[in-house]
Amino acid sequence: MGLFILRFWPVLIPLLVYVIWMISVRNRAKKIGATLPRFRDGPWFWAVVASLLVAVVMFLWIGLNHPENRGDYVPPHMENGKLVPGKIGAP
Repeated sequence: MGLFILRFWPVLIPLLVYVIWMISVRNRAKKIGATLPRFRDGPWFWAVVASLLVAVVMFLWIGLNHPENRGDYVPPHMENGKLVPGKIGAP
């Protein structure tokens, strides 16, 4: 879970910005005595869309630029009666 959060924290940025915005709007509404906006009253749709777009970009970036993804694939095979696992070798 820690690795997932470490690599994909940018996906959480739009949602974090939205939560901070919502807190500030609610605080302003309390000060002037207006009705408090509900969580779903804000631009929730766009926060989710932005998060999904960032997620797609991160998946593509990591998938295309990961150093282990470079080279030739050597499938699992038998050597001297032992199963040798598959790997990605140097190009």
